[in-house]
Amino acid sequence: MRWNDVYIAGLGTRLPSPEPAETAVSEGRYSAQEFKDNELLSVLVSEEEPAVDMAAAAGRQAMARSGRSAEDIRLLLHAHTYHQGEDLWTPATYVQQRTIGGGAPSVQLNHACDGGMVSLHLAIPYLLAGPAGGAALLTTGDRFAPPGFDRWSSDIGLAFGDGGTAVVAARGGGIARILATHSSSDPYFEGLYRDTERGFTDAPHLEGTPLDLRGRKIRFAQREGVDAVIDRLSAALVENVEQVLGDAGVGMDQMAKLVLPNLGKPLLSWQLLAPLKIDLDRSPWEWGRRTGHLGAGDQFAGLTYLFESGQLRRGDLVLLVGVGIGYCWTTAVLEVQSVPDWSGADAETLRVLG
Repeated sequence: MRWNDVYIAGLGTRLPSPEPAETAVSEGRYSAQEFKDNELLSVLVSEEEPAVDMAAAAGRQAMARSGRSAEDIRLLLHAHTYHQGEDLWTPATYVQQRTIGGGAPSVQLNHACDGGMVSLHLAIPYLLAGPAGGAALLTTGDRFAPPGFDRWSSDIGLAFGDGGTAVVAARGGGIARILATHSSSDPYFEGLYRDTERGFTDAPHLEGTPLDLRGRKIRFAQREGVDAVIDRLSAALVENVEQVLGDAGVGMDQMAKLVLPNLGKPLLSWQLLAPLKIDLDRSPWEWGRRTGHLGAGDQFAGLTYLFESGQLRRGDLVLLVGVGIGYCWTTAVLEVQSVPDWSGADAETLRVLG
């Protein structure tokens, strides 16, 4: 859909320190062959800080940078991929209490790796239906910790990093105008990440061992046919991207930057680069290969990095591509309005955080 008067007003991240992939290889926690093939250099690891606290810290930074007040926030959406620290609990209200407070609705989106992007897509019509000047705080937070998850080997083709990210989407102006977003899904792929051999369970992690996502994917691909799976995934991605570009009235060749999921190079190549006929040099790959896959937060973190590192200019067009299991795709086209100096806002954020 094409949008008017909706902007990215603020961005924030809370990213822990990296753990070198070579260390994981030397300790037998990461396959030497996959290290060579994927070309990932490190992932971010939070030793203690929970996912929701990283999300809240990112949210406070995004708010400070946005120039909006807590009273401007009409909606808070918190997205994640993995465990948030407690069962049968509402992490969105936890994040709300530690960011903006107040009485705006806060909603948890357990929408896997497409969660951050779909929160942006869903927040826009909510804001447009409300009073002028309204804003939404969108956060993500994930921590892929043992014993339930092995960041280096639970899945294939990628490695998982920890971190929190946030976006303030707002009416009335910001650093980037949201020209269009589009979200779609293909439930044919629901079984790709469901353990059809084991069946449903009564509680999480009953086996006491890390999730074996790669085994689920391999069994699905063997059953359905690898080529058929790749072809159908590629077609759905291309259809989604063509739709959002058409809605925005722009072409792929006009994109200054492409923010893609942080994946290993082979997976990134066949799942995104080849179908879309794009080159890696327009994406923040050198940053992403040091960060790891941040669950729901790759796109928000990647966009933040592009602004912070000075790689964007006024008038630049940016394509954000979200891909999630299930399978779902959410994309957005942004037009940069200004390149902010966030140093003052960051100082105020640090003061508030103590």
